[in-house]
Amino acid sequence: MHYTVQSGDTLWLIAQRFRSDFRAIAQANSIEEPYHVHPGQVLHIPRRHRLIGFIPDYAAAEGIADALASPESFNEVIYTFLRVQSDGTVLAGAVDRALQVLRARRTRVLAGVTNLTEAEYSSEAASAALMADDSRSHLAACIVDAVTTCCLDGVCLDFQGIDPDHWDALRDLVCEVRSRFSRLSPHYTTALVFPYDWLETGLDLARMSEWVDLMIMEGYEKGAGAVEGPPTTMSWLEENVRAAIDKMGTSKLTVALGIYGLDWTEGEDPAYLTAEAAERISRETSASIERSQDDGTPGFSYYDASGKMHRVWYEDVMSVAMKVDLLDRLGIRKIALWRLGTNPCNLLSSALNIGV
Repeated sequence: MHYTVQSGDTLWLIAQRFRSDFRAIAQANSIEEPYHVHPGQVLHIPRRHRLIGFIPDYAAAEGIADALASPESFNEVIYTFLRVQSDGTVLAGAVDRALQVLRARRTRVLAGVTNLTEAEYSSEAASAALMADDSRSHLAACIVDAVTTCCLDGVCLDFQGIDPDHWDALRDLVCEVRSRFSRLSPHYTTALVFPYDWLETGLDLARMSEWVDLMIMEGYEKGAGAVEGPPTTMSWLEENVRAAIDKMGTSKLTVALGIYGLDWTEGEDPAYLTAEAAERISRETSASIERSQDDGTPGFSYYDASGKMHRVWYEDVMSVAMKVDLLDRLGIRKIALWRLGTNPCNLLSSALNIGV
């Protein structure tokens, strides 16, 4: 990121604006004491965060376009196109060639592997793929073959809705994948997503983190079937991040923020929507936006054409900035974004660069 010095700026004020350290900016721009800057001078602002974006294969074109147009370049994107089926086989989706454009811009691309089948996570698929030695070895071979054939940079395992017994088997899978990668190159990345309800699953974060490069925590608690409310509350996020830090420290811990909204109707599962869509609905229905007193999340109510009342909660620049600020205070420097393809990058960029 670059910034043009304005009249009245000092290096300290610029650092405060970007929530950075003036010494880091000085070092990045070869500025020596007494750290003078002048109007018109263009400074490189070193980024404090390692950014990761999720791109599911069903939104490949939109997700890649988001990543390429983002004001903040991504260190990695996770392209989920390998889906484990109920019989343990792997269904590979299409790999968009534009991913190589991202790689040419020094964004590493990881192959996402999931047990998400037909819009829900399948415990049966996880069992078929993980619990027997031969099926687990076959899955490891499929993963490494897909990564090398598609010229990608590693793998991210995203198995959800699984039983405690699956976690030991998943660790064994990670070990075998890493072993196969090590025979080819030391530069492959291995990442693992763990669910928002990990405290209830008995997952041993410390043990699992020994075998991966990145442990990605789902930092959003609300979804289909959950109780009406903001996508993520500050109290929930702080509790879970602190618990994860206690188990494994911060060096590998990555927190995924869900930058989206939820439109709740009584008796129905919520519909997902973008911040832009939420704000458009509020304008069209003349709804008054109010912020949650606890965490600043915007929300409003409206009635649709049939007379049904809806309650909308969504993330915007202010609410995301508050969460980024919390993660900063907790020492988290790796942030993932769910998901690209919904045009959240300008919002994230603004949130990363404002104070709260």
